[in-house]
Amino acid sequence: MTDIETQLATAQDRGLLIAIYNFMDEETFSVGYVMAQDATSVCLRVIDPNGAVNGIQIIQKAFITKILLRSDYLRSTEVWQQTAIAQHREDPWRIAQWADTLTLNPDHLLASALQTSLKHKWIINLGTLRQIDDETAEDADFTGFLGDFVGDTLALNYLNPWDLSDAWQLDMKLDEINYIRIGAGVCVNMQALFEAYTDERF
Repeated sequence: MTDIETQLATAQDRGLLIAIYNFMDEETFSVGYVMAQDATSVCLRVIDPNGAVNGIQIIQKAFITKILLRSDYLRSTEVWQQTAIAQHREDPWRIAQWADTLTLNPDHLLASALQTSLKHKWIINLGTLRQIDDETAEDADFTGFLGDFVGDTLALNYLNPWDLSDAWQLDMKLDEINYIRIGAGVCVNMQALFEAYTDERF
C-alpha cells in the first residue's frame, strides 16, 4: 500500500478532515472527509473555506501528489465548520438530496457516479488538464451535463459563463478526468444558467 493509500485509509477510518493535492497548481487542493474509495478513486464530502459542505467530489488517485492529515488550514477549517453548524449554514446546497440519490458502485466510484449523473441529467463540475502546447498543460474545469457516456468515453455539454452565445461539447476519456463534483454551488449556479439561456430544463 502506498503512502497516499495509507493516508486515505487512515482519514476514512478516523473520520479526519484532509487536504488532497490533485492539481498541477501546487497551491491548490481539495478539502473534505473520505466517504468511500476504490482502487483508483476516492470520494470526498467537500468542505469549503467557510466550513460549509460544498458537494461530493470523486478524485482519481492517479492525479494525487500529496495528502495532508494535519495543517493549520485544516485546523482552522474545522473551527469554521463548527461555527457554520452552530449558525445553521453548514449545508447550503442540501447535499443529502444528492447523496441519497447518488448510486455508487464501491468498486467503480467514478464510472457509477457518471452513470447516475447521466441518468438524472445532473449538472456536474469536471476537472481535467488543458494542453497548451507540446510541453505545457494547465488545470482546467468545465461545468455541464453529460450528453453521453459509453465505455470509457463521455461527452459533456457545457456553457462558458463569459460567452453565453452557444453551448459546447467536450469529449473525454475516463483516464483524463482529474475529478468530478456533484451537488456543489458551481453546479447549482450553472443549472440556473442553462435554464435561463438554453432550451434545457431540469
